[in-house]
Amino acid sequence: MDDFRRKKLIDDVASPMIAILAGLLVGAIVMLLTGTNPLFAYKEMFTKSFFRPYYLAETLVRSAPIMLSGVAAAVAWRAGYINLGMQGQMAVGGLVATVMAIYLPVHSWWGTVLCFAGGMGAAALTALIPTYLDYKFKASLIITTLMLNYAINHITNYFVAYPMRDPAGDGMAQQSVQIARSLRFYRFSNKNAMNTSVFVAIIVVVLLYFVFTKTKFGYESKITGLNKNFAQYGGIRSMRTMFQTMALSGALSGFAACIEIFGVRYRYVNSMFSSTGYAWTGLMAMLIAGYNPLLTLVYSIFLAGLNIGGTALQRNVGVPMQIADIIQCCITLFVSVKILHEYKRMKAFSKGTARGRTS
Repeated sequence: MDDFRRKKLIDDVASPMIAILAGLLVGAIVMLLTGTNPLFAYKEMFTKSFFRPYYLAETLVRSAPIMLSGVAAAVAWRAGYINLGMQGQMAVGGLVATVMAIYLPVHSWWGTVLCFAGGMGAAALTALIPTYLDYKFKASLIITTLMLNYAINHITNYFVAYPMRDPAGDGMAQQSVQIARSLRFYRFSNKNAMNTSVFVAIIVVVLLYFVFTKTKFGYESKITGLNKNFAQYGGIRSMRTMFQTMALSGALSGFAACIEIFGVRYRYVNSMFSSTGYAWTGLMAMLIAGYNPLLTLVYSIFLAGLNIGGTALQRNVGVPMQIADIIQCCITLFVSVKILHEYKRMKAFSKGTARGRTS
């Protein structure tokens, strides 16, 4: 490994670690202000998220849709296209996969594959709606992907509140009927939610790392994200890259939804993706990891552990679970400062290069 790559690897690992320590420090200060011993609270939080088998299993299960949402965001963001619609894409993908699982007369492992394909395809098409609006009318991709989340959330909630509602369930619960047992992922124990979907998610993330680093698509999307004009000059069709990356980003979001439904919930529940915040937590993990899929996997597990440990902290110590949210947001804030600094430096370099060509 040459000096440049070694320095970049150290920077990719060191910067997030500093941000994490700073976030934990802010959390400790908040705890002190509320009269809580931060050392005891952090010991309880991390014990109840990583160091006991039951809680570790819950952390890994929760991290699966988070890491897939993170790499879904990374696919688009590293190509220069800001996709903020993962939550809506997850909702569409999850709903379509659930409908297929309920109504198609297929009850075997390849039926699960078929449902996943349908959910991923629907989520990819959902991601292409704002992509087309950007291509045809120059509508801001950031705004259209973000606002589409709200519309999709209400549409999917309608289906589980009326046509797909489980009549045998709780009268107040808005949810579909359960999918067949033969379509579900294998659960290892009745004592926790650990199932094979976690390993499927990890394999997909590792495969995405090789796609990013070893394929023509990964190279073209990276160059497009660095400089669209240079990529176009080099023969890369930026519009094709935009549609490909956004479709893949949407498909991965749909895959994340299917992982949650076929591995944990076994049904579609009203607002199940907006209330859990998987998409936004995945986005945080992706930003902390600097678009690196393998690091996104690691930080997704860490952030999922904060969520699980924060819940245990509120239950056992009396510290509000929002402390975990404060830590997450502070970590993302500190990482964002580094990203903004690098962006300004690259922009200044581009302007200097342009002035050099004109002079």
